[in-house]
Amino acid sequence: MSTDKPQSLYQAVGGKPTLEKVHKIFYDKIYTHPWIKQYFEDTPQHIIESQQTDFMTTSMGGPEHYFGKFPNPAHKHMNITEELFDLRQAMLKNSLEEANVPRELAIKWLKIDGAFRKGLVKETLADCEKRFATDQILNFPNPLAS
Repeated sequence: MSTDKPQSLYQAVGGKPTLEKVHKIFYDKIYTHPWIKQYFEDTPQHIIESQQTDFMTTSMGGPEHYFGKFPNPAHKHMNITEELFDLRQAMLKNSLEEANVPRELAIKWLKIDGAFRKGLVKETLADCEKRFATDQILNFPNPLAS
């Protein structure tokens, strides 16, 4: 009888090097997109890449390196709409393809990422909350909408 633990998604995708590669591709897209980049203007790209890598490492069954805020409290000041979340998901999907993550593993990755939709997407601007007194509510119209 084997006592080997099943391989985690973290291990299956190739560990930290793959997560770093995907997040570099992904945030290169995010930081140049005319709509989404507005939500990240005050955060250097390398920091958000590192935080996302650590968060997804833990979420995928890898070592627990993430000690930051969980997605819901970290994003409660952002008016993230269904449209915005869908756009982000599409950009992540494209990034996984560009990084040559096998399709079956990319589907699992996207499922983990998508599990946060309910807590992040706001129905109205009134659903947003400041994280602290000097915080601003981030709400940007889609500049690409006609």
